[in-house]
Amino acid sequence: MEKKNITISDIARIAEVSKSTVSRVLTGNSFVEESKREKILNAIKETGYVPNFAARSLRGRNTGTIGVILNLDPDYHFSDFISMETLRGISSSAYESGYNVSVIVEECTHALPRILKDQSVDGLIVMGLKEKEKALKIIKNPEDLSIPVVLLNYSENFKRFPSVSFSNVISGYDFMKFIISMGHRNVGTIDCSPDILAVKNRMTGVRRALDESGFDFIPDWHFVFKGIDQGKAGRKGAEHFLQLKTRPSVIIAFDDDIAISFMASVTAAGLRVPADVSVVGVDDIPISKYMNPPLTTQKLEGYKRGTLVFKMLGQLMSKEKLEKKHIYIRSVIIERESLKKIIKD
Repeated sequence: MEKKNITISDIARIAEVSKSTVSRVLTGNSFVEESKREKILNAIKETGYVPNFAARSLRGRNTGTIGVILNLDPDYHFSDFISMETLRGISSSAYESGYNVSVIVEECTHALPRILKDQSVDGLIVMGLKEKEKALKIIKNPEDLSIPVVLLNYSENFKRFPSVSFSNVISGYDFMKFIISMGHRNVGTIDCSPDILAVKNRMTGVRRALDESGFDFIPDWHFVFKGIDQGKAGRKGAEHFLQLKTRPSVIIAFDDDIAISFMASVTAAGLRVPADVSVVGVDDIPISKYMNPPLTTQKLEGYKRGTLVFKMLGQLMSKEKLEKKHIYIRSVIIERESLKKIIKD
């Protein structure tokens, strides 16, 4: 078989797989069985097949694939309930619209320039936005890009890009105001993802509510751990909390897994939740309502975020004008027994 006549159909036939499976391997999709991936790669090597995505685009033929860049550590994304719910929403909507989804586990700084050059997908979604993204900074006018890019978070630095995000500043503010309304004045926090824009924005909202209410932000009560998972962050937060001479009456964990780990650790040390310390989380993961006591938290609708971001990307891929360039999803406070109401004299 001559190299110039080889097509994706030939590779699919030789590897005994579908053309869509070959396409997913070519675009870096991680959801392909290893045995099939090896067959496809061997067929490509044996035939010398070279995909030409740019030429395909010039002929007006779409790839039938959208890309989702997981910009953070994959261990974070694949263990994070909201990230997985968002991916589920994207994948479900894409499937209904006849698109494959290529999940790119690589930092945006490296992945974005390569994908824009190769045009290996019809549209891109960036998940896990950080404040300083070099690849996004140099793009002055997203409308001029060869393929549309949508961000899964809003940033003032990148407001020229369309986005779908949780209203994190407002959500942090509303949650803090609710906690204050329950009589709490001494507030601590735990976080292990300080570089993530969503977490920074949520903390901005918390601090704004504290300032407006005339309550101090005590640095010793705010525990930030980098480079560890949520479970370890909860345990380390508990260790620091137990060593305090004066303790906050409530701990806000910026993730339900952190909150659950913290609750288990302080309970093992002999404290009672919420009698000795109240605990609240963020996400409303399924297990949170089954904890002892059930966890007060904020519900983030990851699946809805996924469907909305695909809809926005679909409009851009179809050259439609967006009704809104930035979409915000409000969180909902789920009140349960882990937050105590403090009675004032």
